[in-house]
Amino acid sequence: MKRIVLAFSTLLSFCSYSQSVELFSTDFESGSTMTFDHSGVNTWKVAVCAGNGASEAGSSALYASKGGLNPGCGTDGEDQYAFNPAPPSAMERMIASVEIDGTCTKSHVVSFDYKFNPTHTSNVAFVMYSLNNGAFWFIQDTLPNVADWTSISVPLNATTNNDEFLVGIGFEYRSISGDGDPIAVDNLIVSGTPAIANIALDTLAVCGQTTTVIHADDYYSGTGQWTLLSGQGILTNSSAPAPGVNNLGVGTSVFVWTVTSADCGTTSDTLVVINSQAPSAANVQDTMFACSVEQLNISTATPASGTGTWSSPHGTTISDPASPATVLTNMPDGWSQVIWTVSAPGCPSNSDTMNIFRGGGQSILTADTTICYGTDPVVLVEATPTDSLQTFEWLFSSGGGFIHTPGSSQTEVSELLMGENRIIYTVTHTLCPKESDTLLINIIPCEDFEPVFPTVITPNGDGKNDLFVVHNLEKIYPNCQMTIFNRWGNVVFESTGYATAWDGTYKGEKLPMGAYYFKLELNDGQNTVYNGSISIIH
Repeated sequence: MKRIVLAFSTLLSFCSYSQSVELFSTDFESGSTMTFDHSGVNTWKVAVCAGNGASEAGSSALYASKGGLNPGCGTDGEDQYAFNPAPPSAMERMIASVEIDGTCTKSHVVSFDYKFNPTHTSNVAFVMYSLNNGAFWFIQDTLPNVADWTSISVPLNATTNNDEFLVGIGFEYRSISGDGDPIAVDNLIVSGTPAIANIALDTLAVCGQTTTVIHADDYYSGTGQWTLLSGQGILTNSSAPAPGVNNLGVGTSVFVWTVTSADCGTTSDTLVVINSQAPSAANVQDTMFACSVEQLNISTATPASGTGTWSSPHGTTISDPASPATVLTNMPDGWSQVIWTVSAPGCPSNSDTMNIFRGGGQSILTADTTICYGTDPVVLVEATPTDSLQTFEWLFSSGGGFIHTPGSSQTEVSELLMGENRIIYTVTHTLCPKESDTLLINIIPCEDFEPVFPTVITPNGDGKNDLFVVHNLEKIYPNCQMTIFNRWGNVVFESTGYATAWDGTYKGEKLPMGAYYFKLELNDGQNTVYNGSISIIH
């Protein structure tokens, strides 16, 4: 019986809790099963040209109109929705209705699509119902004016509960003259809540309890009765929708709720109560080191009660999450975690975390690069961060320069030499092999490099213009030849490379004020030579 009830509610309802069923449904595509009543000469019409409602595609809909500028299907006669060409001389009411068998239902609702945009606000439309075959109609709701198709649901009065009734759409034309825009209705559904046995939650999970309360929906027709189908438990009041249960056994107990009605028959629904033992405590090894392996075997004890499951918040692949002993792959570099959780239905779960360190991923994040040396470059280099169990070191294996913060995984490097500069990042772990990575920074002369020569030096020891400085010359052209002459052509300074700038002396003695001349040979393979003058002022 449980299977039958579930199938019934699934087919006829969007919500198993409400158990709402359709008592009537029409979309007017094959004509109308409704009947029509009117107080004048006019009535309703099902017309293909009327379009269709918002909730379901189609063509035909139910219409009534006086005609006029926007009648929808014409301006007079049969092409008009339903009115005769002549307007009524007095107020006219039309009703389209259908008979509903609601003897075993309550909470009735009428749902439909409609559009109603009358030229005269005195023209109105209603949702109506009758308990005596239309001898007297009650207006349940007045429809708001809407220019486009709109879906609406209107609850009916409680007097329709457990009764047969008529439900209809009313249209009242009150304007003696003038045009009247149409009312259109489509996709009409009448639903209600049946007098059947229903349990909102089919399964109840509790944790180590000997007593609990079970619940069925209220019923409004006939009598209700709980019975124990299997398992263990004593009902305190078997005819109440929400009785207590004593002496509840551990494991699964099945209870059946049956509602019997002379008019509406007998229906049943089933409740499964799972009474679990508290899950065992989760306990795993705190830390494991995978170093550079591609997979790692992990294990823990099988729970005495409850079910254990492994999970990973960091994307690690777990070959069998439900097994206490399993294999991990696709572990991220550095620290990550896997979590062992033991749970049981109705009970709080408990978890323990295993921290896993995997090496093999220490590397310099900065890409190899080539820089032209027109100014002194500062290069930001960065490597993967280390753990507290790791130590690291930056060093030059070739070239040279200055590492600003050697104790940081991100640092600046400057004063790099011309040519290849190789920087090694070495990481040592207390439990894993040493790892290293290399960064190449290649310094080359800029194509547009032009040395800038001072025209005056004042070697008086005040730190300003004391030297004949040519910036970056030594770094870019370490094999250059610098020669300085006095005005008689005598050499007063010469140097291969220009590591030490000329200070205006010759053999340690200050030279007199006056004009001197330099010759700079770059020795760059293109025989580039610069000549110029330099003055000494004391």
